[in-house]
Amino acid sequence: MSGPVHTYPRRVPPLYRLARAFRRASALVLVLLILFTLSVVYSTSELSQSPPQVGSFSVGFGSNGTMILAGSLSVSNPGFYPIQNLALEARIANESGGFLGAFALAPSTLPSQATEEFPIDLYLPVSATGPGASLLVHSQTLTIAFWGNATFGFIFPAGVSILNDRVWGAPFDNLALSVGSISSNGTLPITVSFQNEASLTEAGTLRATVVAANGITCGTVSWTLNVGQGQQFDQTQPLSLAPGCSPAGGTLVTVYTTPGYTVPLPPEAIP
Repeated sequence: MSGPVHTYPRRVPPLYRLARAFRRASALVLVLLILFTLSVVYSTSELSQSPPQVGSFSVGFGSNGTMILAGSLSVSNPGFYPIQNLALEARIANESGGFLGAFALAPSTLPSQATEEFPIDLYLPVSATGPGASLLVHSQTLTIAFWGNATFGFIFPAGVSILNDRVWGAPFDNLALSVGSISSNGTLPITVSFQNEASLTEAGTLRATVVAANGITCGTVSWTLNVGQGQQFDQTQPLSLAPGCSPAGGTLVTVYTTPGYTVPLPPEAIP
């Protein structure tokens, strides 16, 4: 009579156990990658709905013959991951598309769920002609074109290309100079009118010089200004003409001066 038969559980080979563990780990990694990718896609869509925003510009004049456009750029990151190596450049154009200037932001990191503001200080040469001259006498919409690069979700490169419009208030909006008829005493009435739409008070002197068609200066007249934001200015002053000087076909050359700076305004032809 034979003894009882004992059965022993079959041992799983170590290589099989390793392969099974690897499959489980791979499945877990795949799930994590899918979740990560979905979170990046969601964050990117949220980011695309929160483009950089430029605040309203304020205007100032510098003693070095420049006009200063000051403002701020707000950048938000509503996503789950930081925006790294964010570098932006921008060009500003006036309403007719004329190039005004450019500014850039050095590379920086914007944490998740954060908003940062970056200052903008754009210095434009003061000139009576060129694209910048329109900022003095014409309120308008400025176009700010952004482009740049960043790293999102730690590994994904991203490009930025955005247009942003902002309303500009001119300090001498709708500047108009009109010349009347020469009076019997040889004076010429000159009327100046404008509205101050800029974020400053114009406290200085406005001078208008009549230059004849042959280049001879016929005379100069001035107005003392103290015009706050949103206020209208409309005054007439008599100009004493130089003997024998005819203003017909000449030019009115206007300059705004303060103790700190001088601002030439666009010239105006005399009929």
